[in-house]
Amino acid sequence: MLTISVVLYNTPSNYIIELITSIKQITLPFRCYIFDNSDSPEAKFLIPTSPEFIYCFQNSNLGFSKTHNLLLNKDLSKSKYTLVLNPDVYFDSGMIEKIIDFMERHDDVGLLLPRVLNPDGTEQPLFKLLPRPKDLIVRRFVPNLLKFLFKKELSDYSMSWANVHKIFEAPYLSGCFMFMRTSLFKQLEGFDSSFFLYCEDIDLSRRISSRSKTIYFSKAYIYHHFNKASYTKVKYLYLHLTSAIKYFNKYGWLYDKQRDTLNQRCKENYSQAFYD
Repeated sequence: MLTISVVLYNTPSNYIIELITSIKQITLPFRCYIFDNSDSPEAKFLIPTSPEFIYCFQNSNLGFSKTHNLLLNKDLSKSKYTLVLNPDVYFDSGMIEKIIDFMERHDDVGLLLPRVLNPDGTEQPLFKLLPRPKDLIVRRFVPNLLKFLFKKELSDYSMSWANVHKIFEAPYLSGCFMFMRTSLFKQLEGFDSSFFLYCEDIDLSRRISSRSKTIYFSKAYIYHHFNKASYTKVKYLYLHLTSAIKYFNKYGWLYDKQRDTLNQRCKENYSQAFYD
């Protein structure tokens, strides 16, 4: 029923152990592919030898998109759902079952993100509207002391007006945990492999949103360590900038009608309690 894809890249062993412990609690049939882009296959010894877990050492760093797209070469004929998640995520027993139950009852939902919490239990709201160039520039480069000048725009983009305890549509859902219908993932040919790291989740979210609902689901929750590497390391800042440029080159810098349409649809639907 469920195919899980995880990409490792020199991931701390405690993160891997947390995630594997979470996945082993799933009571429904699943298969978990762990693609390791690390410098050495040390993580292999942390992966269970049971048939549900398949460890694949890549011997090179293919990037987030290309590596997860390796799923498309696997046998997905028995897979109804695909879960793409980061290795710095973990969750409690019963969360996946809650998500699948919701998806089973709502055929119009193509992508789902549960409530995301920091390890200390505080909120980590990772749903947003589709960005304009200004949104990303202000969030990343304007000093905190001056961000009040852009309060309205930032509030709108981050959907800070949304109640994290509700279920609602959001056109951009974080790539840390993307629960999708396998049929959609295959139809869309997965991620756009031109994105090495960053913005691939924005791109896939909007492509799914143009075909079905992309839902923030508050009735299930996960924990996410969220390291924000692009804020502390120049290499990751460079990757973030180049991916953002690719994204706006693809969809438009000043004019993006589809973005505006999808964002407006989600704003209008927010006030409607159309999900239980």
